[in-house]
Amino acid sequence: MKKEHILVVDDEPGMRQFLNKLLSDNGYKISTAENGNDALDLIAKQVPDLAIIDFKMPGMDGLQLLSKIKEKFPQVTVIMMTAYGTMENAIRAIKSGAYDYLSKPFEIESILLVINKALEKKRLEAENLTLRQELKKTYTFSDIISENAAMHKIFDLIKKVAPTKSTVLIQGQTGTGKELVARAIHALSPRQEKNFVPVDCAALTESLLESELFGHVRGAFTGASQDKKGLFEVADGGTIFLDEIGHISKEVQAKLLRVLQDGDIKRVGEALTRTVDVRLIAASNEDIEKAVKQGTFREDLFYRLNVVPVWIPALMDRAEDIPMLVEHFILKYNRIEAKKVEGMTSTALKILMEYSWPGNVRELENIIHRAVVMATEAKIDLADLPQVVRIAPTADLRDKSRTLNFKKAKQRAIEVFEQRFLTEALMRHEGNVSRTAKEIGLDRRNLHKKLKSYKIKSR
Repeated sequence: MKKEHILVVDDEPGMRQFLNKLLSDNGYKISTAENGNDALDLIAKQVPDLAIIDFKMPGMDGLQLLSKIKEKFPQVTVIMMTAYGTMENAIRAIKSGAYDYLSKPFEIESILLVINKALEKKRLEAENLTLRQELKKTYTFSDIISENAAMHKIFDLIKKVAPTKSTVLIQGQTGTGKELVARAIHALSPRQEKNFVPVDCAALTESLLESELFGHVRGAFTGASQDKKGLFEVADGGTIFLDEIGHISKEVQAKLLRVLQDGDIKRVGEALTRTVDVRLIAASNEDIEKAVKQGTFREDLFYRLNVVPVWIPALMDRAEDIPMLVEHFILKYNRIEAKKVEGMTSTALKILMEYSWPGNVRELENIIHRAVVMATEAKIDLADLPQVVRIAPTADLRDKSRTLNFKKAKQRAIEVFEQRFLTEALMRHEGNVSRTAKEIGLDRRNLHKKLKSYKIKSR
């Protein structure tokens, strides 16, 4: 662990020596200076975490030095000390930006306590800054990883639409990352410091959804024991994300249309109209335009929502992204689960590349999370993947079956079965060909030929 660096500035040699020994013995890295100019030179070479400055010094005094430090090196925390301790000096120091003030002579426990509190505050501030940066990074493009041309067009669209007030309708299969796109739009918008409020419309009944979105007043319905602010009010100034918007009723659709037209909402059971400034991003795994034609979704609301349409391709349609996503999720869950998985074997990755991914990126992430937890070797292998992935028909076969004749499609299915069957059998015997051949009832020479043709490594 890196030692925290403290600079001591005092014109008295005895005080510099005393603090140097005391703080060094307590695990800190120490630098000392006898005047303000020397202190500024030292800080310019290596910025300390904390500076302890004497109030009264010849030439540049402590307050003048504090002012210059705050001007040039605002990240440095400063504690003032003096033998001429007065409340007036303390107030001047704190107002000028000092963290705290110590009077000489001071007790060892007192100065160590003040230093510890000052550095703890600095550590928390640094952690909060890092967290904010990570959150901002997380909700831009770090979790939307792709080499696919269609996805890159979506990235460009996000950058263009984010600074505007336009509503956005995101459509795509379940698990493709619709909320990530919505969060990226919010994070890149002028509303980024305000709330991002996600709502799963499919998870709420009609009456509950209306109350959640618009709020209610006491007595509006059974169980409404007090006034409640709706999520549109919570999102005021920010962004509300309505996922699975195709599930909302016609009545709620009408109220939603009013919000989009005028910014007006009414809490359930209240006549008062309230105005909110909210950007709305909607999403659906169903074709909303088709719902409009079927009469289950209002046409005027659809046009209000569909100002900027975004269609997210299924993972099957951007299979080239699977290796990148696998690497990303392994790194992510290594951190979360405190594991040291180094990657994935080519055999296991090939299986993932051939799987159909009905749950899209979300399903892939869940499978990699499980594999990281289950892995006992340096790399994730077939045994670490769930059975549904190992035995499923391949995407390659399913796609090509439209153009292959029956005989060729059948041959391809047999090859896929053989490759997986032999790979798993070989794994059970740690690569020993003789034991594998005996177990599966296949001649050893024939097994060797098949392993070679499928490029399956044995021991």
